[in-house]
Amino acid sequence: MFSKRAESRPGRKPLVPLAITARLAVLYAASASVLLLVTTAFLYWMQMQATERDDYYFVVDKVYRLEHALREHPDDPGFLDREVNWKAEPQELEQTHAFYSRILDDQGRVIAQSPDMAAIVPGDQFPPPVDLRGSSRPLEAVQRWRSPRGGSYRVLSTRARNEQGGRSWLIQVAMADAEEERLILALQRAALGTLLLGIAVSALLGGIVARRGMKPLREIAVAAERITARELNERVDPARWPEELRTLATALNRMLGRLEDSFVRMSQFAEDVAHELRTPIQNMMGEAEVALAAERKPEEYRAILESSLEECQRLSRMINEMLFLARAENPQLQIERVRLDARQQIEAVTEFFDALTESQGVSVTASGQGAIDADPILFRRAMTNLLSNALRHTPSGGQIDLSVENDGNDAVLVKVTDSGCGIRPEHLPRVCDRLFCADRRNDQLSEQSGLGLSIVKSIVELHGGSIAIDSALGKGTTVLMRFPAAVAAAG
Repeated sequence: MFSKRAESRPGRKPLVPLAITARLAVLYAASASVLLLVTTAFLYWMQMQATERDDYYFVVDKVYRLEHALREHPDDPGFLDREVNWKAEPQELEQTHAFYSRILDDQGRVIAQSPDMAAIVPGDQFPPPVDLRGSSRPLEAVQRWRSPRGGSYRVLSTRARNEQGGRSWLIQVAMADAEEERLILALQRAALGTLLLGIAVSALLGGIVARRGMKPLREIAVAAERITARELNERVDPARWPEELRTLATALNRMLGRLEDSFVRMSQFAEDVAHELRTPIQNMMGEAEVALAAERKPEEYRAILESSLEECQRLSRMINEMLFLARAENPQLQIERVRLDARQQIEAVTEFFDALTESQGVSVTASGQGAIDADPILFRRAMTNLLSNALRHTPSGGQIDLSVENDGNDAVLVKVTDSGCGIRPEHLPRVCDRLFCADRRNDQLSEQSGLGLSIVKSIVELHGGSIAIDSALGKGTTVLMRFPAAVAAAG
């Protein structure tokens, strides 16, 4: 009634929230996957950068060898041809790379070149020559070129000069990196496989970690399942659980304590109600049985009916008071608040009791001033209950004082003090409980329902206030009601 239900569209099933264990597993797997993806991408990028640098140094090293050969033996075609077609030892890394070199003089004539180089890497596919020693970005001097046949090559073009003879040559070097591409493809596949395997493993580990992490919560649920209406004294030991769940265990114990207290109060209240209702019902049944036992005069029947009517009125008052208390505990109950002069309301109540106070020989006084925001009917009912209760317990010649005073700027104190018999210390904690009467030894008290102070307490709490009772046996009782002060009207 008080909770908002999710509205679902016709024909569509409501969404079921994902379990916390599944959420933790998904989040763990997602975070691990992102970390693996970033790490793999970074490592792949680093590997590609290292490969780019290695390719540059391989090509440049070949260029430097040819430059050295041109400086040392510029006029020895045989030596230059051997240097152009020189191959590394099998154990060297150059064995995995195929080099194609070409040397041209300043007239554009070919001095030496690798076999079939014109068909494999034509001269017009090389970039313009660059100065390796003067370039600000040497790595960009080596460019990638893909032949129509699908082969991939690293190409570089540079000039070599002989300072003594004033001659210059054009050096063109191409390095096939087909094997390198296969290695890169294998690396990509390995990285993808590692990434997918890592995601699968992280999802599995995330599920295991989430289930183990939620295990204490499941154990708390199992412990809570063992608590029944007959075993409300059971508690969950917070010391057994991790720090994150201790707050939950403590809150659960507090809730169980409140439930146990409420259950005990409800059981006691049910017993008290049964006791209170049994007496008037038995009285009416006994009177009816006596009336039916023999023929009686009309006056006798009238007396029996009047007695039964009194018992019915008593039952009606008790039912109305219990109904009021039940409604007062409803959090949705709204009361009408108006600005009241507490002193004026108290004087109106005392005037209603003037005849009774004169007959009992009890003096009643009112003093003080204060304004509150309250429901006038409920406030008068609370004062009526307190004054009638004080009159029942104050002997002839006694005194009852009603006072109003401001407690700072946020509260108004309404006090009822009598010089009656007082309340025993052991009874003070329960005097506001329903159907509790501290003394049933005289006939006047036995006619009371024991709901007067309970109603007063409910009225005060409905207004956001509090009630306190102080009493000394044989000296009297003081009931102190604290109401929020009236809010000044905006000018």
